[in-house]
Amino acid sequence: MNPSEARSEAALATVCPSDPEVLYFGVWVQIPCRSVPDRRRSNHPFGACEVAFRGSLVRWLGSRGPDHGQAEVYLDGSLVDTVDAYAPQAQASQVLFETQGLEDGRIHTLRIVVRRERHPEATDCLQGIDSFEVESVADYPRELRAMAMDELKTIAVGGKPYLTPDQWEPVAYAAEAPETGVQLHPGVLRDAFERNIRYILDTAANPCTGFWVEGLPASSEGRVLGAAAHSLRWEEREDLRAIVDEIVETVKQRQDEDGYCLPYDRSYMVAQMHGFDDERRNYDRVNLTRGMVAAGRVGNADALPVMRRFYDWLNASGIYASLLAGPRDGSGSNCNNGHEGGLLMYFSPVGKPEDVVALKRYFVQDFFIEQMRRAEPLALCYYPLHTPHSYVLLAFKAWLDHYRATGAAKYLDAALGAWEVVHRYYEHVGGSIAICEEPKGAYPPQSYLLTRHTGETCGSVFWADINHRLLQFFPDRESYAAEIEKSIFNVILAAQDANGHIRYHNHVHRKKDPPTRVNTCCEVMGAPFIARLPQFVYSIDDEGLWINLFAASRVAWTHDGKDVALDMATEFPYDGAVASSIATPTETTMSIRVRIPSWVAEPVTVTVNGEPAATGTPGSYVHLARTWQDGDSLRLVLPMDFRVTPYTGLDHSPSQWWEPASVVPKHRYALSYGPLLMALAGTKSLDLSPDELAQALSPIEGSPLHFAVRGRDDCHFEPYWALGEGEMTCFPALR
Repeated sequence: MNPSEARSEAALATVCPSDPEVLYFGVWVQIPCRSVPDRRRSNHPFGACEVAFRGSLVRWLGSRGPDHGQAEVYLDGSLVDTVDAYAPQAQASQVLFETQGLEDGRIHTLRIVVRRERHPEATDCLQGIDSFEVESVADYPRELRAMAMDELKTIAVGGKPYLTPDQWEPVAYAAEAPETGVQLHPGVLRDAFERNIRYILDTAANPCTGFWVEGLPASSEGRVLGAAAHSLRWEEREDLRAIVDEIVETVKQRQDEDGYCLPYDRSYMVAQMHGFDDERRNYDRVNLTRGMVAAGRVGNADALPVMRRFYDWLNASGIYASLLAGPRDGSGSNCNNGHEGGLLMYFSPVGKPEDVVALKRYFVQDFFIEQMRRAEPLALCYYPLHTPHSYVLLAFKAWLDHYRATGAAKYLDAALGAWEVVHRYYEHVGGSIAICEEPKGAYPPQSYLLTRHTGETCGSVFWADINHRLLQFFPDRESYAAEIEKSIFNVILAAQDANGHIRYHNHVHRKKDPPTRVNTCCEVMGAPFIARLPQFVYSIDDEGLWINLFAASRVAWTHDGKDVALDMATEFPYDGAVASSIATPTETTMSIRVRIPSWVAEPVTVTVNGEPAATGTPGSYVHLARTWQDGDSLRLVLPMDFRVTPYTGLDHSPSQWWEPASVVPKHRYALSYGPLLMALAGTKSLDLSPDELAQALSPIEGSPLHFAVRGRDDCHFEPYWALGEGEMTCFPALR
């Protein structure tokens, strides 16, 4: 042993299983033995134990025995080992995992996850936590909160450092979404778009009242204004134009001389004890900003000047110092929502550097940026400045806008780390976000809870917007387009009913949530998002066009001074055939890049004018660079097939701690068809193995994308988005 190892050994601290720094997720039970009175055990599949520490070394001491199975060991979020704790005879306090040489100066996390797999002779899959040995233990939730409170104190006195505008180096998108020029043709997305217009017109003609409107009236204005204005980006309608003009005029008429224009006294711009009252200063303010900026984008002459005066008042008012903090333990209700307002203004035609400077001084949370830069999943479920839920994702969205405005690398690094955290730890198989409003730690990493409120529609709106920003920065990264596709087909469309009403949650087990038209936050986010659907299909750069999603549509744009267009004909997702044609007045040299989705099982060939032109691998873009003639066509077929994914969350049919895992023979699985999450209607379990499931399914004649189960007349699979009322599950139990 060298001297440094000797010092480490002497300095090690023992962490007992019941110490508050040790976090447990799932079913863990204290089962003492003579030598280890504080032992914790679990045979609950995917139950997890996590400890945070500082220093270069960590050890996990646990039990072995004939009833023990395998466990995955994660260090700082990365899988580093799979431990088999089986032994013919019981053994206590064995070193099951050890590592050293870790980076000093940061909090590390060691996570142990119970697996179902076990040695052929093992009778169960138990794991035991006898102790941990570390150089210094850390209470992660407490220390995260301390970091936040320290930063809030600095913010409150105006002492937070920031980049001044002369230091900014803005970063342009590599390929931008079209602002106008996309028309959806009849198909799934067009249907959703038209239902949303019915929702807007119904809301304008028959305004809703009650809890959500009376408490948050500015968000109600922003909801209708944003949905109507974004719809006008793609096609002009007198009825929608009248709605936009009427709401903008209402806001203009109530604006004070100094610029304040919200529909209540300005005293609400400081912290309030009542939750809805406190949300007015951030949530309500920014939702009105979203709607007014959208109205300005489609030509209303008053919308942007009104909001410019309002943000001039806000930037100079001194109120920003209180917008992030709140009355209860330093947290502000939906505080991250308040971040976007200044960014919306900055990127509008009337933007000023002061809009971003105020945010850098008062809203940017460097403690959170650092944790996300390290892709620390606990930082999301223990977020200290508000109840952890989908609205925390708005911080990640804002960081990408800060990167675009200033070029500061910390924002991009943090946003990319946050993407990994959400994608790996808080996203259901179908793409919905697996976290919601409950106490801190209630939705731990990889819990993927099915029987609590998850799948909040707001979360998928934010997730799609985050991925859309990343796709515009990195247009060749197919994974971002895939996430947008999942969000739209498996959440946004699923949240909308035939009247355009919108569900708050998208439950993937038991029953769907009732849809509403009462100004819930998910309506406020969902209705304008559906009005923006055309912008997600294509991206445009100096070289040409990117096809990101597959929807019957037409896009027209200017390339190298020429007006060109592409028409896409497809019945996707009912059929994987996609045919596009080019319209150009004269021959045009440009590139067209076509997404080959990661969910296809094999390479896809794209033909041009009937001849093979290129073959793309799953998860990439095919690059077609050529001189195009008017009428040129390109075609491809996207083979859709079934994919079965095991459920790795905590909502299994749990065994009791005294029962061996073998008494629970079934395990949950999700079934996907192409990008579509499928729901099983009529039952919640099948007497089939995962390998047998796809072979047991057959199309139901007359019901596209509906599949019968061999030998079962009482149930069927259909896309979750299309599912109506009644019992269902997207995670049926299979044997």
